[in-house]
Amino acid sequence: MSPNDPTTPAALESALINAIAWLPPIVSSAEPGADADAVGRLWTLFDAQVTTRHVDMTARWLRTEYGRGYYTIGSAGHEANAAVAMALRPTDPALLHYRSGGFYVARAHQVAGHRPVDDIVLGMLAAADEPMAGGRHKVFGHHALAVMPQTSTIASHLPRALGVAAALGRRAALGITLDWPDDAVVVCSFGDASANHSTATGAINAAAHTAHRGDDLPLLFVCEDNGIGISVRTPDGWIAAAYGTRPGLHYAAVDGQDVPTVLDRTAAIADWVRTNRRPAFLHLRTVRYLGHAGSDAELGYRGAEEIRASFALDPILGTARALAATGVAPSAVIERYHSLGATVRDRAVELLERPELTSAEEVMRPIALRRPSMVAIAAARSVAAAAIPAASMRTLAQGINAALAETLAVNPGVIVFGEDVAAKGGVYGVTKGLASRFGGERVFDTILDEQSILGLALGAAVSGLIPIPEIQYLAYLHNAEDQLRGEAATLSFFSQGAYRNGMVIRIAGYGYQKGFGGHFHNDDAVGVLRDIPGIVVYDTKANKVLRKIDV
Repeated sequence: MSPNDPTTPAALESALINAIAWLPPIVSSAEPGADADAVGRLWTLFDAQVTTRHVDMTARWLRTEYGRGYYTIGSAGHEANAAVAMALRPTDPALLHYRSGGFYVARAHQVAGHRPVDDIVLGMLAAADEPMAGGRHKVFGHHALAVMPQTSTIASHLPRALGVAAALGRRAALGITLDWPDDAVVVCSFGDASANHSTATGAINAAAHTAHRGDDLPLLFVCEDNGIGISVRTPDGWIAAAYGTRPGLHYAAVDGQDVPTVLDRTAAIADWVRTNRRPAFLHLRTVRYLGHAGSDAELGYRGAEEIRASFALDPILGTARALAATGVAPSAVIERYHSLGATVRDRAVELLERPELTSAEEVMRPIALRRPSMVAIAAARSVAAAAIPAASMRTLAQGINAALAETLAVNPGVIVFGEDVAAKGGVYGVTKGLASRFGGERVFDTILDEQSILGLALGAAVSGLIPIPEIQYLAYLHNAEDQLRGEAATLSFFSQGAYRNGMVIRIAGYGYQKGFGGHFHNDDAVGVLRDIPGIVVYDTKANKVLRKIDV
């Protein structure tokens, strides 16, 4: 590797230290202690930013020195997101982008006794005692921090964030207690490239639609815009053009290097969401360092001079500049930087001794919490208990309607929703009469977007409700399958069962009308779901579980 390679951790660190050293110290004219709170806030931000930066660099160092570590996608350049955590409460549910390390560290610093370095490094080492996923994947998450573990791939977590916020918005009307404080704000971060994916655009559209209707939805979207998705550039001004003037979506933009403004604006937008209970979009301008991941040959698509020029945009440099402006000596900032680095690296070496998972059974254990065979037994018992004389036999639709009515009557946390399920009663009349009987807060129509329908269910389930969403026809599920495969089925896997998705999804399939409907109404492609660990597929008509693998 060339000593002049600007893509290395050493080059990034050298540029940062040199820039801090040249900052002019300012002698403050204020009374001693007058700005103590402001300076303390800057140090808090600096510590979170530098800690996550050193964790990123330690991930590369562990690979080089020890051949250990399985995850090198870092947060370097995105550390301004730590200010977002500082603007929120540690009880506000968070669903994070994989570059939101600064947020995670800052959130952990808000909870006494928590060690974020251990959490992240143990995930990189695939250690069996890593507190969230148990070494199964490096994720930002911890139940005690209200951070739900997410893959965050192509913004797949945005529909769930929408669902969590919607559950909070309906809490008062439902008259029940959720797993979050009543005035909580949901925060969801993602990248600028992912902002173009249908999953993101659908969730953001659903949020704006909800606000337009006047419903509460306390959701803060945070787009961490570094201007590049792996190697594909995001055009200048695109995020602002796409989301800056959306009706029903409060928008604010800030440059991550402008630290005083970042602190003020993140606090202001978080307070706005908490007070108004409406969605907002924070456009946080960031920069990306160290490539997309350790395996990314960044010089293949970016020039060395462009990379070097980006070092001047370092958010840590911005915080150092703000500290210097209060009279803090640059040498003190550099000393703190190196001290935190030594602490992170020493701790990482200690954590190398932690054991890893050793068997397939251990790896699969979190997705074996519920077994399809047990569901089949329970379903059979339910059918037997509901047996009635042949003369008064119900149709399948009537039977499901009666079961839904009984479930809604018994459990106040059950909600039923989907397109056309309220006034119309569904295309087959399965939900007919339920909305008038149980009210529009518990049985309601949604927009025509299956990803948002399933996201509402995922967020409601993880908040403590029991959602029963309807996908109108099986063919309509296929554009949203990843919400089940990549999100619902993996949440227990990523959290060792700390977070689950207890819900029932109803999907019509197999036949519409004789000689009519085409594949959209007659689809029977259940094979796409049948063998996904963590999902149980039950055929109501055949009265049997279709899953073949009992994991």
